[in-house]
Amino acid sequence: MSHLTDINSAYQKLNVRANTLYEFVILYHNYIYAHHTYENEHFNMMEIHTLTYIDDCPGITATELSKLWHKSKSAISQVIKRLVDSGYVEKRFKENNEKSVCLYVTDKGQRLSSVHKAYDVADITQTTSYLIEQCGQADVDAFYRIIDKYNELLKSDLES
Repeated sequence: MSHLTDINSAYQKLNVRANTLYEFVILYHNYIYAHHTYENEHFNMMEIHTLTYIDDCPGITATELSKLWHKSKSAISQVIKRLVDSGYVEKRFKENNEKSVCLYVTDKGQRLSSVHKAYDVADITQTTSYLIEQCGQADVDAFYRIIDKYNELLKSDLES
């Protein structure tokens, strides 16, 4: 019985911080997949960041995007289909290779990507300023160092 009591006690102590992390992950996930309006168009962050990444890396493939975003090719294909159907992205076959499809933004997609980049600059600047005001620069820097290490840990777990 004492072993079970020890486990429950340790769990209660550790779970307080773990729940804070879980809440952050859930809230951020919901934020990423909520629709935001850019140029009177509604996109979630996954879609708009995919568009911007294609703008920054013309000729990228769905396979490369799926690895970058740690998403299945099927999930990325759905995002790409929406961007293509909306006229923001076009598919082109690689020269001399009709199996490999490369992605490029259209003029319309380039304009939306630029609008999104301006939005992100303002939003990230505002968020960072708020965090520095509330916590200090050193804490914000530590937060990002910890997130980098946490990402490394999660990636290594996914690979094993």
